[in-house]
Amino acid sequence: MTEPRPAADLRQQIARALVRYDWNAGLSGRATPSAHHYGEADAVMAVLPARADRATVLRDAADRLDRLGLRDLATRELRRMADEAETGGAR
Repeated sequence: MTEPRPAADLRQQIARALVRYDWNAGLSGRATPSAHHYGEADAVMAVLPARADRATVLRDAADRLDRLGLRDLATRELRRMADEAETGGAR
């Protein structure tokens, strides 16, 4: 599973991608993002959903099954997997 990128790294990657597709930057030979590109990257990041790690997703799934009255081996296994994901190894 791929680890999510830290916000600063993601912002940098978005700004760099915007430079590659910025017609004006291409004409000027610009290769690095300007303050304008970082502003656009911030606007993109503002509409992205919040990051969720694997453990959070698994716990949310177990909670949903609990609410549906399906508390059983499946919910216990999801919670075990969440704990494992959080600690980075098998329990």
